[in-house]
Amino acid sequence: MSPLVTIVIPVHSREAELTELLDSLVVQTYQQFEVVVINNDGPPKQHLLAPFLNRLTIRYIELGENHHVKARNRGVREAAGEYILLLDDDDLLMPTHIELALEDIRSADLVFTDAELFRFEWQDGHRVVTDWEAFAYDLDLVRLRQDSTYIPSGTLYRKRLHDAIGPFDEDVYNYWDWDFILRVSEQGTIAHPARATVLYAFNGTDNLSAKQDETRRRYFDHFCEKHGLVNMEMKNFHIVQAERRDYVRQTERTFTGAFPGRTEGE
Repeated sequence: MSPLVTIVIPVHSREAELTELLDSLVVQTYQQFEVVVINNDGPPKQHLLAPFLNRLTIRYIELGENHHVKARNRGVREAAGEYILLLDDDDLLMPTHIELALEDIRSADLVFTDAELFRFEWQDGHRVVTDWEAFAYDLDLVRLRQDSTYIPSGTLYRKRLHDAIGPFDEDVYNYWDWDFILRVSEQGTIAHPARATVLYAFNGTDNLSAKQDETRRRYFDHFCEKHGLVNMEMKNFHIVQAERRDYVRQTERTFTGAFPGRTEGE
């Protein structure tokens, strides 16, 4: 049976996280999908995929360079599905995510849900959740130009959208997702149900090195110029999230702190 959905996953070096992600795909209540894994010049991943080949339809591509936006564009070009589902290799989906997103997209071109931001620590080679919080905000297309409340992981959209807006913009790099949702908002319809079925890894720091800051600044300035945005302050995800917590909306939350697909004792 031909896949209706193609899941595009760029990968580099996060091996345990990728395994947990694939576990969460095995238990999806909707299974007519393929998984396209694109390796961004990281260590080979075939040994990680092998245990899943009898449970998931997986295609593996070596990109030959470390560029996550190019990897996503390659995955879209290779996709057999009518719909694309975007995923980062350290995020997870709750079991009903794909099934419910396919219902939502009947009246839209793109659907993205709320998320649970989770923090974790490593125990015996697995991530163990220490706390989590809702990433849930109303879709405001005007405000979206000043503050991106869009997490691309879990996004389901019609592949034909790229015929209208082109591929992901490789020249804005870190801001490819913000650029993507703004361009979609100009050409198509967006659904954003109040349902947190994406688990988004939220470990890290609030600080960027001087080199990272300089590089990101170039991408950010190019992004702002492209969209006619002025007087914009560059902030990372952690800082902006701290500033916007007062605006969290009510959302359906089903996450209990146990990863989907994780068997007891793991």
